[in-house]
Amino acid sequence: WQVYWQENDLDINSISSPFSSDGRVTCWSLIKNELQCTDIILIRMQPESDADSGVGMDLACGTCFDFHKTTDYLFLVGTEEGKIHKCSKHYSSQFLDTYDAHHMAVYAVRWNNFHPRV
Repeated sequence: WQVYWQENDLDINSISSPFSSDGRVTCWSLIKNELQCTDIILIRMQPESDADSGVGMDLACGTCFDFHKTTDYLFLVGTEEGKIHKCSKHYSSQFLDTYDAHHMAVYAVRWNNFHPRV
């Protein structure tokens, strides 16, 4: 659904972080004329109750995302299920926070340009 271009800290090669409906946020790097892919995070559906946890966890359908303007490892992810997840490249196994305010899909999400913490 969406591609975001960043500058790689280590070797100044451009990298893209595409996100699509398969629930994966990936990182593509151009290294010696070859594209290499790594998963940044898998967006998993959260169980509705404790009884649902752990069994049959599927990947959530992602619709949009946005990287923080000043902290390049933070990003927000919107899903078909109506959730917005705050994520970090440093913690790929969990969300930093989840905002559960919508009953329908989230099709756009952006960090606030005037207040960097929102």
